[in-house]
Amino acid sequence: MKDFNSAIRPETDPFECPTTIAVGMGADGPLLESFPDSPVTTAALSDLETTDAIRTAIPLIAEAHDGQEVSDRVVVQTESVAIVASYTDGEGWTVDHRVDGTDRDPSAVLEDAMIAGQGDSSLVDAPEE
Repeated sequence: MKDFNSAIRPETDPFECPTTIAVGMGADGPLLESFPDSPVTTAALSDLETTDAIRTAIPLIAEAHDGQEVSDRVVVQTESVAIVASYTDGEGWTVDHRVDGTDRDPSAVLEDAMIAGQGDSSLVDAPEE
């Protein structure tokens, strides 16, 4: 597994290659491989947003753990796709939802991803289609 912090440093930015920019094309996409084998800190997600390839990287739900906010459910958006990913002990990070952003307004793509991610939560009812 790659070091998550190295994934957000420009000198080792894995987002430069087209397969990585596709964020999570497979359940174990290059971006998720760079995540730690644990819930991710909200600070690390904020740092991830500083890369050119990532538009948005936000937690769906965060909780305090050892003095940091961490999340096991996140939304990550590039120019072409938004994913909802979750962390499960023993399984690692997986892509739960993928929203195609091709030829779409980025705000609408993010909104669709947020709705998809919240729909899995017992706190929010999924929208009827």
